[in-house]
Amino acid sequence: MTLTDEPNLPGEILKILQELGVSLTHHSSWLKRLHRTLVCGADPSADDLATDAHCRCMFGQWYYGGIDPRLKDLPLYTEVGNLHKEVHDHARELLVLNETGHEVTTEDYDRFVDAANGFRVAVQNLQFKMVSEICAVDHLTGVWNRYALSYKLANEHARVHRTGSCCSIAIIDFDHFKSINDRHGHLAGDKVLKTAMEFFSGMMRAYDSIYRYGGEEFLFVFPDTDLDEARQILDRLRNDLKKLPIILDSGEEVYVGVSIGLAAMDGQVGMRDVIEMADNALLHAKMNGRDSLHVWT
Repeated sequence: MTLTDEPNLPGEILKILQELGVSLTHHSSWLKRLHRTLVCGADPSADDLATDAHCRCMFGQWYYGGIDPRLKDLPLYTEVGNLHKEVHDHARELLVLNETGHEVTTEDYDRFVDAANGFRVAVQNLQFKMVSEICAVDHLTGVWNRYALSYKLANEHARVHRTGSCCSIAIIDFDHFKSINDRHGHLAGDKVLKTAMEFFSGMMRAYDSIYRYGGEEFLFVFPDTDLDEARQILDRLRNDLKKLPIILDSGEEVYVGVSIGLAAMDGQVGMRDVIEMADNALLHAKMNGRDSLHVWT
């Protein structure tokens, strides 16, 4: 699953995890019934004897149902589906042998158990992957958080160093944000940050990214973008945000401005140094009266 800046992403992943948990509970119940059938000699279910048994069970209905396309793109998702089918295929073989009076060998049973264990491990890995995705997102604003920043920024830095391409990063800080919290309350401050990030995310290009750097500071990354182009983009965003009415829960409208520090990512300069340059540029923007952009050259 590839994360985007969508603000509802954590909730969507939690919903998928919940549905997955329910389907796994049904799968465990199916395993119990299967063993009871094999051990006690009960009549097997017609669904379990079908060649598409993996599609008929509750887990299969979840797996082949209306799953988020981003989940289907994961190799782990495909692995889970293959192992789930393998479990049902081996289960059908055991049921047929048992029903026709043939001996179920230890090899036959071990193949089934190995597939079942492999399926369980693959599902656990898929769950861990989804939980990791949630941990990489700031739950208030929906942008990446600092957990994801170091990893993703390191990848971009390595790409710039390897290819010699350009990249610009910016640190954005909301002007007089404390006064918003003091005057309207922290929930209003949260609403301002969330609304502003939704606005920025909707206006930026698909390959740009935003990270919550700390408090009301956010770090923007513009791959394959030089300082002149990044400045044009950021100035447009800064000016457009000033005109955006943010409606608080009280019904009151507030308008916010931002100060921006911009720097170029150089493959020869360390990643932390690049961030420090953008941070220093932000300091200059604040010293120049805020609501402005300063480029570190």
